[in-house]
Amino acid sequence: MSMVNEVVAVLVSFSFIPILTRKRIKFNHILLIVAAILALSSGISYKAFGQAVLNVFSNTSSITTILTVLMVGILGGLMKHYKILDVVVDTLMELINDSKKILMIIPAIMGLLVIPGGALLSAPFVNNIGEDIKLSPARRAAINLVFRHIAMFILPYSTSLLIVTAEMPNLNIFKLIGMNLLFLLFLVNLGYYFFIRDIKVEDTPKDKDVWKSLLNILLYTSPIYVPIVIYAITGWPFYITLIASVFMVYLLGDKKDFAKRTLKSINWNIVLTVVIIFIIKEIILNMEGLLGIFNNMLNVNNSMLFIMLVFFISSFFFGYITGNQTAALAIILPMLSQLNAGGNLLYLYVFITFIASFFGYFFSPLHLCQVFTLEYMRVNTAELYREYKFYLPSLFVAALISFLIFGF
Repeated sequence: MSMVNEVVAVLVSFSFIPILTRKRIKFNHILLIVAAILALSSGISYKAFGQAVLNVFSNTSSITTILTVLMVGILGGLMKHYKILDVVVDTLMELINDSKKILMIIPAIMGLLVIPGGALLSAPFVNNIGEDIKLSPARRAAINLVFRHIAMFILPYSTSLLIVTAEMPNLNIFKLIGMNLLFLLFLVNLGYYFFIRDIKVEDTPKDKDVWKSLLNILLYTSPIYVPIVIYAITGWPFYITLIASVFMVYLLGDKKDFAKRTLKSINWNIVLTVVIIFIIKEIILNMEGLLGIFNNMLNVNNSMLFIMLVFFISSFFFGYITGNQTAALAIILPMLSQLNAGGNLLYLYVFITFIASFFGYFFSPLHLCQVFTLEYMRVNTAELYREYKFYLPSLFVAALISFLIFGF
């Protein structure tokens, strides 16, 4: 099949995502339809398609990612059911006598639950505090969304970072997390400057037992950090270390019907989503014409700035039209892996791909966290984007600064 036909096949296939999203079809079902259209329109043979599916379930990195996503779903479901993070939030509200800080911390804490549309969990807290201090609904929505997405940059078992690990198994994920921290520093500070700084509020002092509160926070956040500590010590995969997290929830929560609740917490939707994303990735790897376009572009102009631009635009594009960062990463990273880049240059390109796909995903009208937050707070998309009018360009400049720092 020609290069042009393969490009058209990709564009047509993914154009169905915004169309089908309006029909309120589940995202994993939409991806399944996209995968089918892509397979049919790309001219891939039945044998090659069967091999693509088989590769997903025979590749160690893919299996590790799928099992980890399964365990993260169980952990998220259990922590939500037993209100583990609610205890952390309540303790923080007793400990911190500053509504402005609480507005930033609550979405960030709830963001530790790596589940699709998770901003809906923090929306009620942010909405109630925002109402009390007379914030506009659009400002409340922006605060909830901006600070909700902190964990995905630094939690090694967040779905996006798991996809990076699966596609780039030789990459040190903690080095990428270290690079993400710089951009995250910009994101948090710009979020504070544009959405929190000018809030006028008078907080009433509260009586508090600081050490008891800190111990409570340390205890109830243990399911989040324990698997990372075990991984750092043993090097075991996260789907094994997360068993310790489930055990911690068992110790902290109501033990009644725990086994039954654990099984109910399996999020088959997100597991299926990841499986389909991997199948799409395998189909794309079979599209020699499409990969050839990237190789030709990079051979014509192999300057670092040009390559950075290509991956930034393509990552942003797929993040925006899918409203899903993991989908964008699964599409772009296989192409990136075709490059003859190594060392720090490879980390730079992966970092750019990660940040650009985040931009596309975060500001996409298909972004589930945005959809749920706007619905809950009764805000329309135009009102939210007006809140972003200075934040978006400032964050873009921050991203460019981050790229330049690591690139030069």
